[in-house]
This record gives sequence, C-alpha cells and structure tokens, in this order.
Amino acid sequence: MTLAHDAIHWDCNLQSTLPGRWLDARADEAALALATTRALRQYGFALVRGLDPDPGPTERDRVAPRLNRFGAALGTIIRQNRQGSLLEDIRDFSDTDAFDNRGYRSPGELSLHTDPPSMLVLHCLRPARSGGDNTLVNVQAMHGHMARHHPELLRELERGFRYWIPSETEAGAGEASRWRRPVLMVRDGLVSCVYYRPYIEMAAQAAGEPLSPLAVRALDTYDGLAGDARFQIQLRLAAGDTMVLHNRAVLHARGAYEDWPDASRRRHLLRLWIDAPAIRPAQPEHDLGDFFAEPATA
Repeated sequence: MTLAHDAIHWDCNLQSTLPGRWLDARADEAALALATTRALRQYGFALVRGLDPDPGPTERDRVAPRLNRFGAALGTIIRQNRQGSLLEDIRDFSDTDAFDNRGYRSPGELSLHTDPPSMLVLHCLRPARSGGDNTLVNVQAMHGHMARHHPELLRELERGFRYWIPSETEAGAGEASRWRRPVLMVRDGLVSCVYYRPYIEMAAQAAGEPLSPLAVRALDTYDGLAGDARFQIQLRLAAGDTMVLHNRAVLHARGAYEDWPDASRRRHLLRLWIDAPAIRPAQPEHDLGDFFAEPATA
C-alpha cells in the first residue's frame, strides 16, 4: 500500500484528542507498523501502548526484542554513538560518571531540539517520581507563521549555521563544523528542520565567528514561537508507553524531573534511532546519514 507524503497540520487543539490516538501494540506487527507510519505522515509522531504488556523488574530484556522488531519494521536501526550502541538507555548517570553530563543522561531540562536521525523511538520502562514531561512542537506550523510575519528572519534560518561537533571521549571538547546547515527548509510542500541552538552558539564561538544581530533575532524569534502553546502539545509517558517522533517534522523537549531515591525505581527509557526515508523523503541538506561515521580522508 502506498501512503502519501502529506504536510503536517496540527496545533494545540490536538492535545484534547491525544487519549484516543494511542495505537494498540497488541495488533499484528505489520498492522502496527502501518498504523504508526500513517500517524507519522499525518502528525510527525505516533503514540503506542502495550509493547510490553507486563512491566516488571526484567522488562528491559523482555521488551528489547519486540522494540527492535518494531523499529526495524519502520526503517533501519542505526548506531547512536561511535561504540555502535543500537539500543540506548536513557537514565540519569550524572551521579556515577562525571563525563556523562549529556542531557539525556541527566535529570535537567532538555530544550527544544531535533535528534540527528530521521526518526527516534522512545519506550518508557519507568517514569520519574515527578516531572519529565515531553513537549512536541509542529515545525510546519511555525514555518508558516514565520513566512507570514517574519520573512527576513526565516531567510536567515534557511541560510543556516555551523554546528558544534562534540567529542565523545573528552568532556567539553569538540570542534565547529566546516559546513552550514539550514534550520528550516521546504521542498515539495514539506517543511524540514534540524535544530539545537546550544550547538549553533558553541560553533560560532569556537570558530571565532560571532552570530550577527540578525541571526540572533532569527534564533530568538524561532525559540519564542517554539515556546508558544499554540504550536505545542504536552504528554507524559507511563510505563509501557512508546513514542515515535519524526525529527524533521517535530521539535521535542523534556522537562526536568525528580527521581526516586531507590535506584531500582528510577526513570528509565530505551531509545532507538532509525533511518526511514520511505516514511518521509529526506532532504539532502538535512540527511545526516551515519552521524558517527569517521570523516573521509584523502
């Protein structure tokens, strides 16, 4: 069956309908993959309940095979670091490993951003004691607003920025990319986004190329819109819930959270990165490929 590549159209009014949009993982795996693909093309995200119908102390080992099959049905599962990890644990490691201060391995707030691959899958084994809510933002709607009200700032975002490439072995180390990548671009009616402002600012500082006043205005305006409730929905994953996001269609953020003192009860999610060009055509400037491949040498 061929599904159309539709533009993403939703706003905050979608929030009230979320309870009825959860897909049932008890369905046939092929049917679940098809329903997930439909939701991704319509909304840029999909919500699945029941991949692990009986959460418990051994849930990671039990759910991992099903989660991997689900991811493989959507596209190609790709590595998330240079060590080749395909299924990443999302937990707070900041109290046990000084280097593990990366956002997804600490309890602090994660600002709105996109991940490198075209798609990600997040499965919740255990939620936090409090907090940790997810925010999703419609990139297509924000692009339309900027085109109508801030066309000169939109052009600056489309011009793009250099990005910081962090070291995986030395805390605080890294380098600025040699290339510029657009924050927003549109082709054949589909808006695509790659964005993480801290890496834009770190690259500008490292390269000795301060951001222009126009660039700062453009980024401030974009952040302001991304924080506007009109373009957002909020949700919290419970144990056994799975969220699938298309990184080119939806920005996502996570609120800070407070964890349980007992390590066995702490917040724990599993993450897959997926390359899925069949679900939504990749635009060359936003196709990050194997993000952790070694650079080509002459």
